[in-house]
Amino acid sequence: MSIVDVIKNITDFSSSIWQVHPFREGNTRTTALFIMKYLISLGYDVDNSLFKNKSVYLRNALVRSNYFNNDLNVKEDKSYLIKFYENLLLSKNNNLHSEDLIVKELF
Repeated sequence: MSIVDVIKNITDFSSSIWQVHPFREGNTRTTALFIMKYLISLGYDVDNSLFKNKSVYLRNALVRSNYFNNDLNVKEDKSYLIKFYENLLLSKNNNLHSEDLIVKELF
């Protein structure tokens, strides 16, 4: 699988895992740890730094990847998660600002 395919698959996978939201607390941390362990098992050199330093962004990107509002014509948007995983796996330098994830149609 190409790295682009890996990023797309891990984006879809992590969004789906987080959507289940099985715990009262710690769903984002659990998803992050699982994804980190999963990527390591696939042979990727991943550490906790980006997950730790951009935890708020990751949580908001997971929310945004699952949020939709038919009345306002807002669709799920996984592009923010893709940026996160590009930084993680491709050492890209995408801006990861939580403010960018605000759904402007709500305001």
